[in-house]
Amino acid sequence: MLKLLANEQTGLQGIAGLLRTDPGLSAGVLAAANSALYGNPHTIDNLARAILVLGFERTKSLTLTVALRSFLRHPANRPLMEACWRHSVATALLAEEWASLYEVPEDQAYTAGLIHDLGRLGLLMAYSDRYTPLLETQHDTVADCLGAERSLFHMDHCQAGLWLTQRWGFPSEHSRVAGCHHNELHATTRDPAALSHAACLLADALGFCAVAVAQAPSAAEVFQQLPSSPWHPYVFNEEELKRRITKQIAAMEAI
Repeated sequence: MLKLLANEQTGLQGIAGLLRTDPGLSAGVLAAANSALYGNPHTIDNLARAILVLGFERTKSLTLTVALRSFLRHPANRPLMEACWRHSVATALLAEEWASLYEVPEDQAYTAGLIHDLGRLGLLMAYSDRYTPLLETQHDTVADCLGAERSLFHMDHCQAGLWLTQRWGFPSEHSRVAGCHHNELHATTRDPAALSHAACLLADALGFCAVAVAQAPSAAEVFQQLPSSPWHPYVFNEEELKRRITKQIAAMEAI
């Protein structure tokens, strides 16, 4: 789906055709198009119409969101799966909100934030019994957590995400996000990885964390790292932002 949507020549029927091959994705897109999130007054009962209502870019991000929700059907460690999923969605929503500051298109920002922790979800699904104790432990730093992952699996979740995205044929910029989002990245514009790095840190600071880290920056400290733009001024209100992200995640979970 990502490769199809990345092609500028792809038409609406091509997207609808691929969605029809997966009943779960089809149902999720139709449910979203009819949800309170979009406030449509009339019932939408076919995919082509749903894509028209949602828009091309929103269909892209929504399809990926619904696809990642399939992880939650895994019977083991559902609370941890839910925490990882909420962290990914919060990161995506924050990245989308800051897209203009980084001069990244909103749909690219959302997608980058959503897939940044794909490696962690993959490790949790593949090695649930071994990975669970690590995720339930509070670590001093992110580096400590990554080191514990490497000791356990001979790779951390960033390396796992890089491998997965390359194996699945994701665009190269998505592989960089999955593999580099915990690097010390400066607030460089036009860089989805730098944007995802900041959004991930703020998601943790707002309480949407996948694993507890003792020495983590506060929301205010993360905000100070953002690039400033006279053309796109951003007013930071921590409590209002947390309330809005919480509401948006709840709306997605209700679909």
